[in-house]
Amino acid sequence: MYYVVEMSDVARLPPQMIGRDPAEVAEEQMRSKYVGRYLEDAGLVLEVLGVKSLSPGRVIISSPSIYYRVDFEALTFLPKREEVIEGEIKAVLDYGAMVTIGPIDGFIHISQLGDDVFVLRSGVLQGRRTKMTFRRGDVVRAKVSSVSGPRPAGVLRGEPIVKVALNCRTPGLGKVGEGGLEGAEAKGVQEM
Repeated sequence: MYYVVEMSDVARLPPQMIGRDPAEVAEEQMRSKYVGRYLEDAGLVLEVLGVKSLSPGRVIISSPSIYYRVDFEALTFLPKREEVIEGEIKAVLDYGAMVTIGPIDGFIHISQLGDDVFVLRSGVLQGRRTKMTFRRGDVVRAKVSSVSGPRPAGVLRGEPIVKVALNCRTPGLGKVGEGGLEGAEAKGVQEM
């Protein structure tokens, strides 16, 4: 889910910054360029950890700046299909639940909460047969069903950078804690 990725890019040292350390300037530029950006192979870049190497500077005739090839490390977040995660329910909606997983939110559709029919009552999703409830603040264990990157027009409309669909229908997944997985497992142990 969290990865340290080695990346490479070109940094520009403008004339007014020539007295500063080129590695420091390059790190600032890479941070402003990449942090918060979603990259298809690496995921959502959370932080630039540091510059690993800097090539000798090059000057282009038409530019007063000095250019460096920069190799740096970045901390990224990329959930993968079939990965099991734990997160806290951020919001309960009439069609599912939003779950905070690390720096992003995932979504569990109401049909993927479990083998029951869930109905929204007073801000709580409750199963008709099992009476299991999902409310804001509950911790759930779920499997990642799909991950999709941003759509160019979606980002302008304020849609999330990464969309993650979650599933709790597999045995062993669902609500964690009181009345959920641990409670059911503990009852099974006591009855034996």
